[in-house]
Amino acid sequence: MPGNAAPIFTRVGDIQGGTLFTTGINEYSGTNVLSLPVFSADDTNGGFVQRLRFKAGNANNVATVARVFINQSGLSLNSQLTAPGTVTGTPSASGGSLNTGTWFARAQAVDQLGGLTTTSTSESASVTTVGPAASITWTWPVSLGANSYRLYVGLGAGNQRVYFTTTTNTLTQTVSVITGQRGAQQDFVNNMIFYGEVSLPATTAVANAATVDVDYPMNVALPPGYRVFVQLGTTVSGGWYVSGIGGKY
Repeated sequence: MPGNAAPIFTRVGDIQGGTLFTTGINEYSGTNVLSLPVFSADDTNGGFVQRLRFKAGNANNVATVARVFINQSGLSLNSQLTAPGTVTGTPSASGGSLNTGTWFARAQAVDQLGGLTTTSTSESASVTTVGPAASITWTWPVSLGANSYRLYVGLGAGNQRVYFTTTTNTLTQTVSVITGQRGAQQDFVNNMIFYGEVSLPATTAVANAATVDVDYPMNVALPPGYRVFVQLGTTVSGGWYVSGIGGKY
């Protein structure tokens, strides 16, 4: 009996991208603003990326490398916002359902495109609650341009493992955790998987001969909302057009 009793098949072809890349950034996180998406999976059903096609532009290029990243949906790239200042907390013995404990917090700004600041605030001083009906009011300085904030909290220094969201620079924590909102800051910033690299040769654009085509096979079933990003290592003149070839489920 085959191991996969319920195979998946794409419903229709999906060709995306055609994006022209010229500027090199030579970094390996994939979070620079010059890392650009070339293929996006459907937000509900996901998608299949078969390969990336690289085609040289209409001027000469020096040799370079293309780095390929898979973005794990959710909050996307790092924000250029400044991290908010240090969080302070004021406990109350009423107003919530927190038990007796010692809490620590950090805050992180989210911009209007959903990007998180790469750093959070400095960790708060310890805040001690007296349960079983305690709450904490957390506040921090405004980060100019922030669309919202994530407040990460935990019961130990450096151990913030759950988060709360707010559109202002204050939040009253009345419960210890909200279902589905678990994770530390780094779990959401480092959501770019460095998938692979493609060597792109030097090219000369002439009127009587084709420049090289470079295909980069992937054959990856992407979960809903996942995307493929590309960036160049070295700046080139003519640039490279990058297209994602795949299918929709």
